[in-house]
Amino acid sequence: MIKNKKNYATFMFIPESQSTVKSYRIPVWFPKFVTVSIILLILASAASFSILSSLKLQYEISKSEIGKLTSINGSQKIEIEKLQKNSEEVQKQLEENSRMLEEVKKAVGITPASNDKSTDSSPVSSDNSASVSKLTENSSPDMSAKIESIESDFASLVDKIASQKQEINESIGPIKSKLAYLMAKPSIMPVTASITAGFGYRKNPFTSRGSEFHKGTDFAASYGQTAVATGDGIVMFSGWNAGYGRMVIISHGYGLTTLYAHNSKLLVKQGDKVKKGQAITKVGNTGRSTGTHLHYEVKLNGKNVNPSTYFN
Repeated sequence: MIKNKKNYATFMFIPESQSTVKSYRIPVWFPKFVTVSIILLILASAASFSILSSLKLQYEISKSEIGKLTSINGSQKIEIEKLQKNSEEVQKQLEENSRMLEEVKKAVGITPASNDKSTDSSPVSSDNSASVSKLTENSSPDMSAKIESIESDFASLVDKIASQKQEINESIGPIKSKLAYLMAKPSIMPVTASITAGFGYRKNPFTSRGSEFHKGTDFAASYGQTAVATGDGIVMFSGWNAGYGRMVIISHGYGLTTLYAHNSKLLVKQGDKVKKGQAITKVGNTGRSTGTHLHYEVKLNGKNVNPSTYFN
């Protein structure tokens, strides 16, 4: 290297195989510039490597976090769907219970009072089904708020179940009482036969002159035909009566009694508990009678009433 005017340096190359000498003239600062540039390049490369390593680490961490969030998101979707399904099932059960309770009340003749508060069985959240169907479109990876909302709705359903249970419990007593009355009420015919004489005034069947008040209903049943109790009750009397012949009287409670007269045979005794439709006598022609038939009476609070008003 030969310095030239202190500002340049000349490099001469003398090849062994050639006689031509090549020379290059460069500024004296160029080697320093190249050295500094190399050092800076090395430092920049090292910094870039460090930054890339840091970015890669952050990427791996982010990828792991995204995986975890995706897993959580999937689990939350499943949980939401289960909660929604349970909520819908409970809602349907509430509606079914309310419907059945109203049918039972209607069947036994119980009409709700004007101030009765029936259980509200309206859907808890009308948009829950739509929300669940759009879970895949939810941009938020964490659906904890949605889960809490559905759990709140589910808790509301639980409260409604408790309210409905209370309503059912409060209805059981009146329903049982009404059923007991309906079973005791003499609402069926004692025999399957045509009616030959109704309740009220009629011509005297023995003298064919004048009229008399007929206290019951006569059925043209055949001899030995089975007569049944027209309602649940207790046998008050089972035996002989001069005018009625072989007779049974049943107390049904609620001030109601029924009488079955002119029988050929008695199948129950005093003190027996009988059920509606249970066989109690055999039809005959005993006592003051013009022929084989069943004489049937109904009394309310000791006063004879028309039996046909109680028949279904």
